[in-house]
Amino acid sequence: MKVSVIFWRLWYRIRPVQSRFTRPEALAIARKYNLEYEVIKAMDHGCNPDEALQEWDIYPYDENDTRK
Repeated sequence: MKVSVIFWRLWYRIRPVQSRFTRPEALAIARKYNLEYEVIKAMDHGCNPDEALQEWDIYPYDENDTRK
């Protein structure tokens, strides 16, 4: 594997990104929809919590959401 590929993979894991939710909050939201594993995998692959929730159509999340 090229050094540049390793560098970019590392960069996407540690880059500072503003997110509306923290990782535990995103997992609590995903748990309500039985998508916890999928959101964990998305965050492990470099998504921030908002992007991971958006990937599974849970973002934007509202406490008064009537889905499900």
